[in-house]
Amino acid sequence: MTDHFTTDEKTCHCGCGLNLVDQNPRFLQALNTARELAGVPFPANCMTRCAKHNAAVGGEANSAHLRGLAIDIACTDSRSRKRILFGLFGAGFTRIGISKRFIHADMDTSLPGEVIWVYS
Repeated sequence: MTDHFTTDEKTCHCGCGLNLVDQNPRFLQALNTARELAGVPFPANCMTRCAKHNAAVGGEANSAHLRGLAIDIACTDSRSRKRILFGLFGAGFTRIGISKRFIHADMDTSLPGEVIWVYS
């Protein structure tokens, strides 16, 4: 499997060094599959978050980012958004949030599945 994501992308951005993504091989494999199916880059705004950083950025208290099971993919154009969504669906992601600036995708089975939401 080709890993399209750097350690820096997988690690909490507060500087604490927490990287839970590498401990979730099923998530990472699905994410790399999605990236290959999409055929466009998946620039990661955020993957793992520690509790302190999650609170600082206004993340949900039970966010999948806290378990290394989520990604926010930078995306601002409609063609890339379509390709990214195609890849995510093809790789089996069933929890997706869409904003004008990013797409959130996660595989956290402790949260409700088969959902797509829009950020306002």
